[in-house]
Amino acid sequence: MNKILPNFIIAGVARCGTTSLYYYLKQHPQIGFSSIKEPKFFSSFNQLFPHKGPGDLSIDKKVIKNFDEYCKLFTHLKKNQCVGEASSDYFYFHKNTIPLLKRYLGEDLKIIICLRNPIERSFSAYNNLIRDSRETNEFFDSLSKEEFRIKSNYDWMWHYSNGSLYSEGVKAFKNNFKKVKIILNEDLKNDPKSTLIDIFNFLGVDDSFKADFSKKYSKSGKPKNFFFKIISDRTGIFYFLRNFIIRNFPRSFLEVISKNMFKKGQMDSKSNTYLKNFFKDDILETENQINRDLSAWK
Repeated sequence: MNKILPNFIIAGVARCGTTSLYYYLKQHPQIGFSSIKEPKFFSSFNQLFPHKGPGDLSIDKKVIKNFDEYCKLFTHLKKNQCVGEASSDYFYFHKNTIPLLKRYLGEDLKIIICLRNPIERSFSAYNNLIRDSRETNEFFDSLSKEEFRIKSNYDWMWHYSNGSLYSEGVKAFKNNFKKVKIILNEDLKNDPKSTLIDIFNFLGVDDSFKADFSKKYSKSGKPKNFFFKIISDRTGIFYFLRNFIIRNFPRSFLEVISKNMFKKGQMDSKSNTYLKNFFKDDILETENQINRDLSAWK
């Protein structure tokens, strides 16, 4: 019996709208996803587990490292469906994931990549770890510690600035796959309907389907009170409570609640100036790679 495996991948980038895109596409009756949203199978091969950052073990535990287990994630789907998965670290680890994606899923695999203003993405990744009580430093101090954290084998989400470099990854995916769709987070937010129609056409499914865009996904920021901090914590003794809530309540309900749970701070000017200089050349090269005007990012 032939295994059902993905014919498209949302390869990244985390904090660029990948979760929203996943839930929008999942509504389409002709599209099916793995039973686990982010199996991270193809990025697991060349990483050293366990990672050493606070709360990283809670992430590591969910990674699928066995191909047979990976295949089981798609057994609930039909062969005539457009089948996908969404592991947002495949882009960051592209040097390792691209050969594996080609070997297991073939060169005709369709790739979707979401990009966002890299300064905003970096700050969003920081706020994501603030939300989970994993990050305790101010943003600029965290940027200063990034190289140490990389060398110390922290999970890649801690790589705030390095995780927001796009040009090399975009070039690599475009050079290795025939069908690569690049979308900008701004387009997904400002005109989700047209963006989804474009992606439906890319995937070869009915583009007349109307998705529900009313919900926003993956809110991040600092918990507004002690109770919210407890139920969002990935590092403390109450982590079991977070897991219980996630397992027993639908994601749509949790997103409604989370809108009132977190408050995102403002980026300090020192960090903003540092990141503008850090990303300057990469933005120019990304602009050339995707043939889009990225002046708003500069």
